[in-house]
Amino acid sequence: MVDGIPMTDAYDGGISVQIENDNLQELQVISGTFNAEYGKALTGVINMVTKDGGDRFEGSLNVYSGDHTTTDPIFKNLNSYSPLNDHSISINLSGPIIPRRLTFYSSARSNGSKGWLYGRPTFTMYGDTIFTDKNEQYKAMNWYNSWSTQNKLTLKIAASTKLRLNTIFNSGVSQGYDHNRQMAQEGRKKNYNNGQFIGLSLSHSFSSMSFIEFNASQYIHRNESYLYEDPLDERYVTPDSLFWAHIVGDVPDHIQNIYGDGVNYFPQYTFSRWGVDTDRFMRETKTQGLKLDYTNQINNYNQIKAGADLTFHTLTLDTYGLLDSSQSDQQFSPIIPEIGSFNRSTYEFNPREWSIYLQDKIEYGDMIINAGVRYESFDPRSKTPNNIHEPYINNPRNPALDSLSLEELEDLDWSAIWYTELDSSGNTIEHTYSEFYDRFNDQPDLINKRGWWKNTTIKSQLSPRLAVAYPISDKGVIHFAYGYFFKIPDFSLLYNNTEYKLTETGTNFGIFGNPELEPETTISYELGLRQEIGYRTKIELKGFYRDARNYVTSGIPIDLGDGKSYFTYVNKDYSNSRGVILTLFKQFSNFIGWQFDYTFQIAEGSNSNPNEEFGAVLAGKEPTRSIIPLDWDQSHNLNGSITTAYKGWGMNTIFQYGSGYPYTPFITNYEQQGEILSNVLLRNSRRKSSTFRVDTKLFKNIKLGRYSGRVYINIYNLLDRRNENYVYADSGTSDETIEETRANIISPFEPLRPNTLDEFFDRPDWYDEPREIQLGFQFTW
Repeated sequence: MVDGIPMTDAYDGGISVQIENDNLQELQVISGTFNAEYGKALTGVINMVTKDGGDRFEGSLNVYSGDHTTTDPIFKNLNSYSPLNDHSISINLSGPIIPRRLTFYSSARSNGSKGWLYGRPTFTMYGDTIFTDKNEQYKAMNWYNSWSTQNKLTLKIAASTKLRLNTIFNSGVSQGYDHNRQMAQEGRKKNYNNGQFIGLSLSHSFSSMSFIEFNASQYIHRNESYLYEDPLDERYVTPDSLFWAHIVGDVPDHIQNIYGDGVNYFPQYTFSRWGVDTDRFMRETKTQGLKLDYTNQINNYNQIKAGADLTFHTLTLDTYGLLDSSQSDQQFSPIIPEIGSFNRSTYEFNPREWSIYLQDKIEYGDMIINAGVRYESFDPRSKTPNNIHEPYINNPRNPALDSLSLEELEDLDWSAIWYTELDSSGNTIEHTYSEFYDRFNDQPDLINKRGWWKNTTIKSQLSPRLAVAYPISDKGVIHFAYGYFFKIPDFSLLYNNTEYKLTETGTNFGIFGNPELEPETTISYELGLRQEIGYRTKIELKGFYRDARNYVTSGIPIDLGDGKSYFTYVNKDYSNSRGVILTLFKQFSNFIGWQFDYTFQIAEGSNSNPNEEFGAVLAGKEPTRSIIPLDWDQSHNLNGSITTAYKGWGMNTIFQYGSGYPYTPFITNYEQQGEILSNVLLRNSRRKSSTFRVDTKLFKNIKLGRYSGRVYINIYNLLDRRNENYVYADSGTSDETIEETRANIISPFEPLRPNTLDEFFDRPDWYDEPREIQLGFQFTW
């Protein structure tokens, strides 16, 4: 949330507009259970309060640069320090426009990074099978550049009334690391990310006991990825001399002249020697919202808060791969597939949400009770097939429907007569369109339905919330909290691939989105104790339990007949998490302050990812039949921070320790004395290595006349530790796999392999970032 306005991109749950740290006045974090005024979340809420302008002109300039540097051989080209590889410059200004009436706050930032994952570009994107590294230079692959700006006006209409207008814009371009493309980087597509936010807020105090706040907002988040902006750019055209080599492996004459006949043009364990990304992606989420909150301290015991919000979404998507205009020549010439074709997916949906809430903060003696209720409703405003065994309207599998037009299919009466015939007794037998599907024995009411599509239904839930705090001494408080929490699944799970395109070939289709998904629901309990144990030193212990239902997963296969089936998302997964959190913290005093948090938790469920069941079916495995550790099940987590300052010098050190996350082990196929062994062990039954990281920031405050300043150095991953994020399933580590041993036996050398086997199996992208050092200064006035 930004200034109390939700900013989550409903498509994938990410943030729609990036907020810069320098623009934050306050960061409010509410975890576990939370009051009825907050919705659209299951486990926590973060509210970022942005700065207002004041009655004095003020400003600041913050500049830093840096680089990743390490002697770890897994990372290439990082054994020296280039201070301009990472950079950031930000400036903000604030002050009065009309004294004591109208103020402004403006900021801008430009930042970027070359990244820390390098490759050596050896080939052009069209391919060059003569190995020539012309410049012997490494090139960063996971780079980004971005800029952002924020402008905020605050108008004091009256002593008790304020109007705020806030605008935020940001834009960025980046590329991700592709391990197999590190020698053919030229033809990789770029990712473009743009966000904009406009918010209008009106607050009015009726008295010292009551006030109201109204918010109107719009944010737009747009993601695009492509190689060239023009989809018909002539640079997409592949030279005809390499066309058949890339398609079927016909070895060009000049390669045969060098290596002879029989050379393998597609050797195993090989980096790509060419690559032109021809797929394109665009999606946009536009969200418009109205929000009203009213607070009234009606007496000494009760503070009532009530509110409502209404949200309108517009989701658009257009994704496709460029096609070859002709299959008869030896040249790839791009054309754009038509809308509605199998090679292109497009949609626009306009779902809506609304909610109301009422809560009462009761203060009776030393006891504080927060009791509330929230009602939330969601309208997907979409449609699903009336007949689950006939989802694709453009190519029905029932031959009786082939003669009907699209309009007739959309208005189809499933009880209508297809044809009649006479039986042996001369009786007339009528055959309906629905009769074709009687063999599935699961739609007895199909004959009573009309139309190809049915409208989705509105989903709603009433969520009670309760929290109680009671002092056990003048320095200690116990608290209890309970609540229901409601969240719509990511819109990508509702709307992606809902055209139900089914080809004539293939047996398993999907996964198709399901606009009829139910909300995910979590019931949360929390019990805690907070106690002061010394001067400005406190300890807090709390236990929690969360029961989550209606999680999204892929459903059982839906039969299409003739051995074919398709899959869609359904609500059937379950998870629960429970644990304890111990926090010890000391407010800054006597030159030092610190905080330590230890969490023990167990997170179990049926699936971690909505696509896991579908993947199991394709692999011929059994569906999940038991509760297993989830991907984010980290049993032990310890975080700490220590801050010290003295006479303008200061240091802040943060450390993080985490026990290993689960992974699914795999025993690699091998042959020994004629015996073949292949086995996959239980999912998430083993643990990765633990992780440990230390970040530190040092600074010195300086004074230059009327200007205040600070010079600083930030060091991330101070100990340059290799923390494994991903591992080989056969070894449980990132740096070793039995497959490499096998590769050295069956394919030790290939003339057209430009890399070594060690280079192929070394995965720098599976580790945490290496050490990064930033040097910077900040001036304020």
